Amino acid sequence: MTNINRKQFQAFPFHLVDPSPWPLLTSFALFAMAIGAVLYFHGFTNGGYLLSLGFVLTASGMILWFRDVIIEGTKNKLYKIKLLV
Repeated sequence: MTNINRKQFQAFPFHLVDPSPWPLLTSFALFAMAIGAVLYFHGFTNGGYLLSLGFVLTASGMILWFRDVIIEGTKNKLYKIKLLV
């Protein structure tokens, strides 16, 4: 028991995933979409372009984030689903 390798020791009783950059991108995209919506509703020029850009960035951030979640759950085989039949 004294010769435990550091790589074999699990420090936490749960699985920690790698950090993802997509929540930060999505939060900035949502901020841009909110500012674009306010500008568009008040009739400023190019407010619609910022609203559209914010929407596209938000949708792409969500797609990329969920893509990483699906890859982590299926490709890496970290989680095993047990069905009660």
